[in-house]
Amino acid sequence: MRIGAHVSSAGGHHLVFERGRAIGAEAVQLFISAPQQWKLPACTGEQIAAFNAAREKHALPAFFHGVYLMNFGSPDEGMLERSMASLRSYMHFAGLMGVAGTIFHVGSHLGAGFSDTMARRIGGMLLDVLNDEPANPSLLILENNAGQGNCIGGHFGELGALIRAMDNHPRAAICIDTCHAFSMGYDLATEDGCQSAMAEFEQEIGFSRLAAVHANDTKQPLGTFRDRHENIGEGHIGLAGFRTLMAHPAFRDVPFLLEVPGFDGAGPDVKNVQRLKKLRRELAIDGPKLPRIPSTKKPK
Repeated sequence: MRIGAHVSSAGGHHLVFERGRAIGAEAVQLFISAPQQWKLPACTGEQIAAFNAAREKHALPAFFHGVYLMNFGSPDEGMLERSMASLRSYMHFAGLMGVAGTIFHVGSHLGAGFSDTMARRIGGMLLDVLNDEPANPSLLILENNAGQGNCIGGHFGELGALIRAMDNHPRAAICIDTCHAFSMGYDLATEDGCQSAMAEFEQEIGFSRLAAVHANDTKQPLGTFRDRHENIGEGHIGLAGFRTLMAHPAFRDVPFLLEVPGFDGAGPDVKNVQRLKKLRRELAIDGPKLPRIPSTKKPK
């Protein structure tokens, strides 16, 4: 289990590795374009070479996070085209830059409701992205959401439906955000709740598809459908809750990526990283491993 963090790429994408090392991160996540803008990333050959050199020097796996504007549930063709272009670009550069995968939010059904027809439509678009570059080993990683705003993928069943609609592509994977899951009513903080939640995940998706965890405590109580990240141990999941979920075997070989506000308000920091590492030591969980690549086994 690696303990990592989302890191600023200001001044150069290659700087995330040095910044990650400075806070003790064992994996990094970054944006390669402004997350609230449609402008496509434009990484030059020199920038790609610098990123790859830094990645190899520091030996840290990297993940991209896609822009927040994408919405594959929209009926608007212009929105779908922009979403496809953005995700295609991120996946293209992920392949060139040795990135483990691109984590992204599927979007909102805008009140239409999530249906088999919508799942097939979205799955077909995402499958097109994967089939653009068959030799690209980078993963396409769907993230669960907190249930707000008619968003798609709050329930594990919806994510499973999308994976099946992608023909169970071997590069289709899932990231569980602990804050989002807790807000949706998945009580990962208690042993019974965690066992129940992960049994549902295994049934609907399969543990082999779990590629990353966004490790975030939450400012909001269980089942409130609100996405409000908190520092580890300071929210409603708490240190005991993270100890419980980290002990579950589904998470043993999965990187944990912090997206917390930080104790100084500047994002993931040493104190948050150390809190998760301390829990890892107490649970006698193995340290850094390479990110797990989903198998070709079809989900149950």
